[in-house]
Amino acid sequence: MKLIKTMTFTLALLSSPLALAHAGVHLSHGFVEGLLHPLTGLDHLLMLLGVGAMGAWMVAQKRLALYAGAIISLLGGALLGLATGWGAGVEEIILLSLFVIAACLFFKRSNPVAMVAALMLVLFHGWAHGIEMPAGDVAAFLPGMLLMATVLMGVGFMLGKLIQPKWLGAGSGVAAALIVVLG
Repeated sequence: MKLIKTMTFTLALLSSPLALAHAGVHLSHGFVEGLLHPLTGLDHLLMLLGVGAMGAWMVAQKRLALYAGAIISLLGGALLGLATGWGAGVEEIILLSLFVIAACLFFKRSNPVAMVAALMLVLFHGWAHGIEMPAGDVAAFLPGMLLMATVLMGVGFMLGKLIQPKWLGAGSGVAAALIVVLG
C-alpha cells in the first residue's frame, strides 16, 4: 500500500507544470528563489538526489570529490549560461542527464568515467539556471541554489544508504521517462 501511495504522489508531482524548472518563467531571483529552484524543478531534484545517491557507496575521499565537483560544475555552468545566454539543446542534455544518472545508480557505477559524466551533466543544469538569471540577482540567487544543491545531495546520500542502487536507478529512470512524456 505504501508503494502505491508513493507512486501516486510521484505521478501527481510529475504531471505538475513544475516538472521542469526551465519553463522560461523569470521570477525575482533572490536567495529564497535560489533555495527553492532546485525543489521546484523535478529535473534538478532528480539529478541532485541521484548524484548524492551515487556517493553512498563510495569511499569518503571519492564522495567528497564527487560532491565538491558537482557544486563547482553547477556554479560553472550557471556562470557560463549567464555569460553566453546560449540555450540551444540545454533542456535535451538535462533530460539525457537524468537517464545517465539512473543508469549509474542501477549499475552501481562509481568509476571515474561515471563520475566525470555526472559532473559534466550537472554543468548543464547550472547552465540552464544561468540563462534564466538576471545579471543583477546572481549574488543573491547562486548561494541559495548551491546551498539547496548541497542539501539535496545529502538527502540523496541518505537515500542511497537506505535503498538498493537497482531500485534507485529504476525509479530514477521511470521518473525521467515520465518527465519526458509529461514534460
